[in-house]
Amino acid sequence: MGIILVVSFLLLIVLSVPIGASLGMAAFTTVAVQGRFPLETVFHTMASGLTSYILLSIPFFIIAGELMNSGGITTKIFDFANALVGRIPGGLAHANVVSSIIFAGMSGSAVADAGGLGAIEMKAMHEKGFDDDFSAAVTAASSTIGPIIPPSIPMVVYAVAAEVSVGQLFLGGFVPGLLMGATTMILIYFISVKRKYPRLERFSISLVGKTFVKAFLPILTPAIIIGGIMGGIFTPTEAAGVAVVYAMFLGFVVYRELNWKRLREIIFKGLVTTSTILFIIAGAAAFAWLIAIYGIPAQLAKVVTDMHLSAWAFLLVFNLFFLFLGTFMEALSVLIIVVPVLMPIVKALGLSPLHIGVVLVLNLMIGLVTPPVGMSLFVTSKVAGVKLEKLCVAILPFIIPLVLTLILITYIPSLVTFLPEIVFAK
Repeated sequence: MGIILVVSFLLLIVLSVPIGASLGMAAFTTVAVQGRFPLETVFHTMASGLTSYILLSIPFFIIAGELMNSGGITTKIFDFANALVGRIPGGLAHANVVSSIIFAGMSGSAVADAGGLGAIEMKAMHEKGFDDDFSAAVTAASSTIGPIIPPSIPMVVYAVAAEVSVGQLFLGGFVPGLLMGATTMILIYFISVKRKYPRLERFSISLVGKTFVKAFLPILTPAIIIGGIMGGIFTPTEAAGVAVVYAMFLGFVVYRELNWKRLREIIFKGLVTTSTILFIIAGAAAFAWLIAIYGIPAQLAKVVTDMHLSAWAFLLVFNLFFLFLGTFMEALSVLIIVVPVLMPIVKALGLSPLHIGVVLVLNLMIGLVTPPVGMSLFVTSKVAGVKLEKLCVAILPFIIPLVLTLILITYIPSLVTFLPEIVFAK
């Protein structure tokens, strides 16, 4: 019956049925054909897949990111980043990356980064004479940092599926996120020197100080979220709620660039996005339940262990598979479907679920900017007004630093695990 489940799912995907509906319908079809369980079992399983308390953080992080984008906050972050690194050749491109690193600590979403902060960055780069396809490529590549540096919506979903500490996952993403930024900036430097892209005429400490003061309160957001979680002041879910309240305070009281009409629009948009995500999670929960019923995880774990693959070889195959999968499947769907299958194999090989979680999420984020189906490519192409085909060519060099970071964290696990081990050491 596992064949019915997989074949029906793939057929629905080929027919362009939305991923959440494909997962649920495949599960429903399999149960109907098999006759082993009542049909209502599928709906009960879908509902139970949404009962995890930590999933409540998803709508709050989404709305917090939208509030930050709409409250004049992103402009202040970008101005500070430009003052900080604008003197380097290709200054605004470097500011683009630094802004994404800072904004990553607020939204947890690559698409929110590309669509909100990215619009400001690409407009500024266009006005200074940067090629539009280069600007869009930098924006798309830097947006992948969003779900790696905490908070991270994909890491929340992974934590639920793998039963791993959200706080440890969040901490584990810090160093990989900074590595992504650093390697991308090195590439930008060489391209900018070759193409003679502009930079600030001089570095000004006074300008850095002035812009830092304006951006200080937004920059505090990651410290509030992560500090509160690490300090035991609130849970990750409560931290997401605090982030929304803080973003509203900045938008309404401090900067006064938000109004009630805009707030209603943001909440409605956030609810639509959340509904889409939760529908996918519900469908994937039923799909994953049937996969477990058929004993597929245990069978795969036995196959892998019988092959006597070393951990090194397994990680190579793991990365190649998920880099490929991430190019055409939505990240959250992959996490919900694959993680229950993956965990027995990971444990059988003695690997760390924490380490594997960050590596897996980075794989899927690279998929967001990998032609032909990368979601961030579509968003950035639309915002920048650059043809998708042109952007697909421009993004190719930027995949190199992202894959380099992936290789480093894959084979040097301490880059992921040492911070959680220090903070959570007993």
